[in-house]
Amino acid sequence: MKPVLNKKIFLTGLIPVILLTACQKDIRFAPDPAPDHTFVIQFKPVVDNDSLEYGKTYNNVFGEPYLVRNFKFYICHVDLINTDSGKTYHLNKDEYFLVNFGDAATTSLSLKAVASKYNRIAFTIGVDSIRNVSGAQTGALDPANGMFWTWNSGYIMAKLEGNSTVSNQPNQVFEYHIGGFSGTENVVEKVTLSFPLNQDINLRSGGSTQMTISANANSWFDGPFPNSIGATPVCTTPGNLARNIATNYGNMFTVVQIVSE
Repeated sequence: MKPVLNKKIFLTGLIPVILLTACQKDIRFAPDPAPDHTFVIQFKPVVDNDSLEYGKTYNNVFGEPYLVRNFKFYICHVDLINTDSGKTYHLNKDEYFLVNFGDAATTSLSLKAVASKYNRIAFTIGVDSIRNVSGAQTGALDPANGMFWTWNSGYIMAKLEGNSTVSNQPNQVFEYHIGGFSGTENVVEKVTLSFPLNQDINLRSGGSTQMTISANANSWFDGPFPNSIGATPVCTTPGNLARNIATNYGNMFTVVQIVSE
């Protein structure tokens, strides 16, 4: 009788396994929706309420006159966010862009998004630590773009250069080359922006959207850490000053217009 009892136990235990296996064959997982909405971000340089033009004189919060000769920064990890649903969509998540206001071709980023409703956009200013120590790279991260320190492995995350009569440097230049990617020297900034009037945007499948985002040069001098050109006309190494300037320019962006079709 003992062998028969064991056989019954085995068969009884086997039935749920067979049923579970049969049920699992019917399980289907919906594929992620295709990113078929063209999403264009147009960056526009400004000085407060004025458009920025290279060579034109402006005044910062200290009343210091200055003109800009070079203004550029890295953008990566662009996200569209719906804070109501808690959903985030990553656009071109592994791609880096160098926005250079001296080259109009670089100021417009064409990305692909999943059709849905969103009310925030987020992105990172700078280059993450892994890419900083990955050696020579191509595209936007090519050292030929003038945003890589040859003396110190690492990228310049953002750069603002120009001239000011209050600068004590030769030719009255000011230079802010902001970099640093490790520990307390990390200047990588995460930016999250709401849309005008806190509106939502509903991206249509197969449609397109253009979002204009302004970048205010005066934010480099104003903010949590006021920065006078007369006092500090140069910052070209990682450290506390670079960290403070990065905190300031992390506030330079504003979504000023959204046009969807």
